[in-house]
Amino acid sequence: MAAGRRNAPARPDRGRTLLHRPGRRGRQLAGIPRKTPEGVEPPPRDLLPELQNRLHRQTAAGRGPRGRPLLRAESPLLQRRPVRQSAQRRRRRHQLREGLTMLLSEMIRKKAVRREAVPAFSGHCDVLVAGLGTSGAPAALAAAEAGARVCAVEKLNLPGGTATAGGISGYYYGLPGGRFEKTDALAQQLRVLSFIEGGHFHPDAKIMATDRELTAAGVELRYETGICGVWLDDDGATVRGARLVSKEGVSDVECRILIDGTGNGDVCALAGAGFTEGRASDGQPQPFSSVRVFRSENRFASANFDAGFTTSTDAAELNRAVIDSNSLHCFPPGGAPPARLYYITQLPGHREARLIECDHTLTAREIIEKNWNVQPFGYAYSNFDSHSIDWAFEDDLGCDWMVGASLWGKNMLAPLSLEFMTVKRFRNLLVVGRAVSVDHLTASLVRMQRCLQKIGEIAGNAAALAVRDEKNDVREIDRAELEKRMRASGCLDESLLPECLFPVEHWAEELATRKPGEAIFYAAQHLDRTRDTLLALLAGPDPDAAIHAALALAIGGDDAGAELLREQIRKRDPYVPATSRNHNYPRLEAEAYLLGRVGTPADAELLLELARERLADYQTFSEAWRGLLTLGERFPEARPGIAAGVLPILEAEDFRLPVLFRNHLIASQARYEPMHNLFRAVTAVRFKKWGIPNRLSAVLSKETLSWREQRLFEQL
Repeated sequence: MAAGRRNAPARPDRGRTLLHRPGRRGRQLAGIPRKTPEGVEPPPRDLLPELQNRLHRQTAAGRGPRGRPLLRAESPLLQRRPVRQSAQRRRRRHQLREGLTMLLSEMIRKKAVRREAVPAFSGHCDVLVAGLGTSGAPAALAAAEAGARVCAVEKLNLPGGTATAGGISGYYYGLPGGRFEKTDALAQQLRVLSFIEGGHFHPDAKIMATDRELTAAGVELRYETGICGVWLDDDGATVRGARLVSKEGVSDVECRILIDGTGNGDVCALAGAGFTEGRASDGQPQPFSSVRVFRSENRFASANFDAGFTTSTDAAELNRAVIDSNSLHCFPPGGAPPARLYYITQLPGHREARLIECDHTLTAREIIEKNWNVQPFGYAYSNFDSHSIDWAFEDDLGCDWMVGASLWGKNMLAPLSLEFMTVKRFRNLLVVGRAVSVDHLTASLVRMQRCLQKIGEIAGNAAALAVRDEKNDVREIDRAELEKRMRASGCLDESLLPECLFPVEHWAEELATRKPGEAIFYAAQHLDRTRDTLLALLAGPDPDAAIHAALALAIGGDDAGAELLREQIRKRDPYVPATSRNHNYPRLEAEAYLLGRVGTPADAELLLELARERLADYQTFSEAWRGLLTLGERFPEARPGIAAGVLPILEAEDFRLPVLFRNHLIASQARYEPMHNLFRAVTAVRFKKWGIPNRLSAVLSKETLSWREQRLFEQL
């Protein structure tokens, strides 16, 4: 095809059958020359029906104008086959034979859709990195310094992600050691020369340091560029390149390894990888944050507060959340004193988004039990820094850890393995950042900036090794060589690992202290060894040790301490432990939801009484509600009584139950989230499962529902 024909307008008659317009045979029948010379009038339009009729008659007789046999008009080939279809098929067969046709995977209406197409690669690289954020930039730098040709695309006009555009210019937890230490050292040098001293690092200094190192390593940087498609082999398991969109338009780039550093797993989802998002009950991720910089007492200050819930997979919901959170800085809902606002960071602080399905999903239980069967190339270190405020909707392990044992501040180690970066069903696709394959609770631990930078370094070196050794599958790289490189950079250094032990020897004594959480959880996980001692404490003289023993038994599923839990609920136990440095939960809340696990149907009335009394206390009401639903799951005979007590509360039109977000004291932002419709939706789904009629669907249909409530409502 001539080059000029590529952009020619489509002919209106293209695709019609031979019976719709006079082709070569029709022109022969009418005596029309194949090419009308100049000066010769074309046949009048009213001749077309006659030509078609003549062609029908000839075809019906089985003969053409020269007596040649013809296919009959009723043949499907003549009736339905487009004129150009055979040519298209010949071209497609040629493209397949020559290896020109690939699968282009695109996101259409929230789903990855694959179609056959021919790429027009305008460039080639060994490693293509999508996103230059906290993990993407170290991945690109590590791959380039290891000898690979690297192209990196970034939707913003700067690198660094959360550390720079997100305004989180400091480290919370995580272990030192790794290539990022050199970047931080250069950023500190630039800061001393150009900026104010103090703090961890200056965002703009880190931007300049990262840009300098990337360009020095030979990385081809493409800012304000995104990926709108992924090229795959015919088997759909090998990435061949990506379709980029920038200010120049759309272009295709070929690559041997693709690393998704978008943070939200956008490219993996685009390629068709599986993923989960949020917790099991309603799909809700961690709250996202928003950062403002302002003047306070003649100095610059920043405030990072939880701005609400949102999802990274719904564009309209994300837009609403960003607009809403930005407005809070000028109009604080809690009536905070006015401050001179300088700017709001341009990147919302997503703590959790898609979690991509990889060869291994690291779970919180593996971390707690130190029972992982993967090779670490580094370690994450932090507490489960969950900003969840509605633990009644979390899973049992999360609620046991946070509410039952009040262990929010307990730090743990987690392995950084290649298996939770190698995307399942793909040979050469890696994911880094907060979208690695972990469960909902573990996502709150591995998202620390030091951890994410280590993840990027591991993935970048793995990609470079695959390129060097000409491995089509990243899993086949020399892992001993990768370990050697990680040790050389300091990313893997066991001498830096802190002890994250539970009190194996003195756990019984700790149950009588103000910090009983670790002992409670340890005893619950090892009832085969601790039950006799717990029973002795249950009957002993120390009331706090007895109650904590009852909690440990209940977490382990043992009902020996159920009567003591009932007694404490009747007394409205006011005790608050001091296990964690922050966010300790009152013991009454643990007693309420654990009674649902080890209680009897008769305990439903006790929990209903507590729920009615604490209707304005979100945490206590929610844990009593959770205990009731747990009882109903265990005892079908208790369901009618539970429904009779719960439905009048939830079906009331004036039922309202907001919850206060965390960090409100730090940011002077009293930010609330309405929860009444979530209670209604989750209860309605559960009662539908139980076969209990109710009016909750009708009540919800009159309300304005959030995205997560709408998801649940669609199940009714």
